[in-house]
Amino acid sequence: MSAEAPDTASLDAFKQFIYRSYVQTNPVFAKKAPRGGAGRWLQIETFLRKSLPADKKSSLLDFGCGDGLLLSVAQELGYSNLAGVDFSSELLERASLRTSAKLHCANGLDFLKSCADNAFDAITAFDVLAKLTRPELLEICREIHRTLKPGGRLLIFVPNGDSPYCGVIVWGDLTHERPHTRSSLEQILIPLGFQDIRAMEAAPVPHGLKSAIRAILWYCFRAVSVLRLAAETGYFHDRLLTMNIFVTARKASK
Repeated sequence: MSAEAPDTASLDAFKQFIYRSYVQTNPVFAKKAPRGGAGRWLQIETFLRKSLPADKKSSLLDFGCGDGLLLSVAQELGYSNLAGVDFSSELLERASLRTSAKLHCANGLDFLKSCADNAFDAITAFDVLAKLTRPELLEICREIHRTLKPGGRLLIFVPNGDSPYCGVIVWGDLTHERPHTRSSLEQILIPLGFQDIRAMEAAPVPHGLKSAIRAILWYCFRAVSVLRLAAETGYFHDRLLTMNIFVTARKASK
């Protein structure tokens, strides 16, 4: 049965209309491999190993946890104090098969507002911030800052506005509002009290012969892109060219 069209022209009504069939129409969730695809799993694992607190008892909230892939990776890495929030009961049902984390079916912002100050050692927001309007982004980032402990970490995965190919990611999903860059995220995170903001490419992670060849080819083409940009601008600098980027930020200790 097809979903009914929204009866109002509001942005919220439009998004709710899209989200009703999101699990069926989003190709990420259509992949039913137990580990979400080896490449995707290893990419997240590599980032979490570098970015999560060393203490495996640290409290972690996955904001917009979806089908629970990130939580299952964190659990396999030995973290046990895990929680996730998402408004999709269908995705949370999948997540419950992957992880023993505490799962909450709720609007993410409302859930954050219900949490105490300094509640979490780390909060992850993967494939979330690009879906927010500017006012929503400010409100959610403010609540994330409030609920993180001093020195707590925010881990982000977003479409990369610096990539010449990010349009494939951004405009391939009607829920997306905009891509982000390291500098655009600094503009909102630094005034809120975050520091040590760092970004890294979501580069291919070799996990076999085929993926190793793909990674080698990607690095070769990346070098060509850097040269082309240097020819246009006249200088080299630390460029991030993958379609998505990982970003970390730390709440000031005092």
